[in-house]
Amino acid sequence: MDADNLRKHLQQYTFRENNGKIMRTVNILKPQESTVGNIQILMNGEPREAVQNSLNYLIEAGYIRIAGPKGEPFPGQIDDTCKGYRIMLTAAGLELLMGVQESPAVDV
Repeated sequence: MDADNLRKHLQQYTFRENNGKIMRTVNILKPQESTVGNIQILMNGEPREAVQNSLNYLIEAGYIRIAGPKGEPFPGQIDDTCKGYRIMLTAAGLELLMGVQESPAVDV
């Protein structure tokens, strides 16, 4: 395997692992603690872009919802204005964590 293929394979694995870690973390946190800012802190060591990509994927896949204090949608980019946005699992997200569904992009 050449260096480019190895790097791509590692990025795909890290993406799957990050998606699963976010889903499991949201599931165990109290609702008021499950925020973008806290997830970012708990994903320490991961670049902001990696966390942002995972959050955006999980929203698009229908596994999580993110809403601001007034119900505004997640802007798609992590910055200081969205640290208090709450993350909630959807029914599909809970089914994924329970093993009812599977996803090749989420390592639960």
